[in-house]
Amino acid sequence: MVNVKLLRDLDFPAEQVWAVLEDYGNLEWAMGPPRVEVIGEGIGMIRRVLIEGMEPIDEVLEAMDPAGMSFAYTIPRGLPLPLTDYRSSVRVEVKDDGSARIHWSCQCTPTDPAMSEQDAEQLMQSTYNSLLDSLAAFLDKQGSN
Repeated sequence: MVNVKLLRDLDFPAEQVWAVLEDYGNLEWAMGPPRVEVIGEGIGMIRRVLIEGMEPIDEVLEAMDPAGMSFAYTIPRGLPLPLTDYRSSVRVEVKDDGSARIHWSCQCTPTDPAMSEQDAEQLMQSTYNSLLDSLAAFLDKQGSN
């Protein structure tokens, strides 16, 4: 099992960042944005990400803590990476100046025996950094409206 942790500061108010991430079924901020179907609501809901030419990716909301600005999810189906047993958590921390520090982590198991733990960690950090780049661009665009 691989444990991956990423910290990233965003120069936006933490509450603004959380307002986007808390809307679990809405990925308009993400790369693309992908088409999403929401199945259910609250804990246990599925955010089904549909990308042309790929199997649907089911992201199941496992926990949501609005007061702590955090949530956790699993991907039991359709993970488009050579990984399994994927569980992730995201937390928005309020820094002293009111801006956001994102804590994004996951646990997963590589399915490719040739993939080292370091390779898996680099893959996930790259994925999270791309998502956070998209989030920052989305928030920047919101501020310019």
